[in-house]
Amino acid sequence: MRRPQITTAVFTFFVLFATSLTAQNRLNLFTDCECNKTILKQEINYVNHALDPAAAQINLFIVTNYLSNGGKVFNLSFKGQHELSGNQLSFKVPITAVMTGLEVDEELTKRIKLGLAGFLAGTPYAALADVKVDVEEEQSVETNDRNIDHWNNWIFDVNASFNTDKESQRGRTDLRLGFEADRTTPELRIRFRPDYFYRKQTITQSDGTELVSFRQDIWMNASVVKSISDHFSVGFFNSMSSSTFRNIDYGVWIAPAIEYNFFNYAEVPFKEFTVAYRLGWTHNDYSEETIFLQTEETLIRQVLDVDLRLRQRWGQIFAGISGGNYMNDFSKNRLSLSGRANVRLIKGLSFNVGGSYEIINDQISLPRGEASVEDILLGQSQLATNFEADLSFGLSYTFGSLYNNVINTRL
Repeated sequence: MRRPQITTAVFTFFVLFATSLTAQNRLNLFTDCECNKTILKQEINYVNHALDPAAAQINLFIVTNYLSNGGKVFNLSFKGQHELSGNQLSFKVPITAVMTGLEVDEELTKRIKLGLAGFLAGTPYAALADVKVDVEEEQSVETNDRNIDHWNNWIFDVNASFNTDKESQRGRTDLRLGFEADRTTPELRIRFRPDYFYRKQTITQSDGTELVSFRQDIWMNASVVKSISDHFSVGFFNSMSSSTFRNIDYGVWIAPAIEYNFFNYAEVPFKEFTVAYRLGWTHNDYSEETIFLQTEETLIRQVLDVDLRLRQRWGQIFAGISGGNYMNDFSKNRLSLSGRANVRLIKGLSFNVGGSYEIINDQISLPRGEASVEDILLGQSQLATNFEADLSFGLSYTFGSLYNNVINTRL
């Protein structure tokens, strides 16, 4: 009576064993990216999609750079290991802001296939990849006309949002309006961005009285940045604002800037080390008299930023230092330290950490007197502080089967 069960078990074992051998005889590809890995497994089904980079003959590292016009650029870097050690291939895949998520997935998958074909062309695995070329008929005049950029590299974005939330004792209404115009070329970048924010909050106390608070912020940022070499760029920045949160009825800031990148700007997708300096003119008209007994003032402020970004196969790291002060009083200053890291420590184990710390001595717009109960409870006004800090960290560990080529989207 037990023989059929034993026979079934033995048959199942051999099926699984044969499947395992088939999987291990295939080329192993490890992909590190912010992308749809399900479609990669479905479309690139002639390789094992490895979960451990050390077990793969090919490591594909994809860095995503987000553009100001809403688009992005995928930087693909193929690197061979084991018997494919020494083989490398890198290229970029641009994505426009008007492409849907499916179009992005299809374009990226197609280019990964092409990359694999080129990468494997001179290896024993060349037979795995194939390239099909679609020969199109001669394009019509109308088609050629569609390929002409009539907007001259200008990208415009308009956004609006309204949100309201009501409970028995609390309520909040938010309104946001925004517009952005951006023109980016290799030599010049121009950006113009006005925004509007309005918030109303209410709290009903136990005795039935209501605390009502309003917040309104209006600001406009504009900048022009000129590339002058592979390492230097210069810019001009301007902003205007009105904020009940910051006690500013009207404020304007104008500042020229210069930046130096120790690495070539062409290497920005993978590494950059920049030093930027701004020296600007600021004028503020305050809604209420400040703690420094000012109703308006004009100041000169300088800011120095030092940023390091590394994006490699083992992970990515960012570290930044920013310091600034008002030239008429060096005691009114601010120093900011920030850092983030996501690092693969050992096989399957990754560590991420992030945090920032600010020493704040430049809150020149704080209103004189004590903050109201409404402002404290509802966070509608800036409060005095001499520091601000945050910290986060975590670990992730992946183990089990080295290969996972199965697609199952049920439930």
